[in-house]
Amino acid sequence: MKIILAGFNIDKNLIDKLPEDTIATPETISAAYARISRDPRDVPELRAEAREQVKKARRSNQAIVFGMSHHSVAEHAYFNFDILQISRLTLEELEARRIGAAYT
Repeated sequence: MKIILAGFNIDKNLIDKLPEDTIATPETISAAYARISRDPRDVPELRAEAREQVKKARRSNQAIVFGMSHHSVAEHAYFNFDILQISRLTLEELEARRIGAAYT
């Protein structure tokens, strides 16, 4: 099993300290997780692509949230863990006990 802290909202002062050409936005996380169920690539790869293509991520989020009225994608802009390489049974147990959490 592999657990990775994928992202969470951070203080704007920390964002301001990033290099000038860095775009720090939770939109990329939302866009990456929106693709999990349809894209065979690994989650870290989906997140990397979204970070590199922020404008595409924004368009994707806009289409999903406003065009398809699928608002759960926006939930991924908060606090995310990638839980990888687990069995189907472990997945079922996590889903059964997720108090106040969303999953994809």
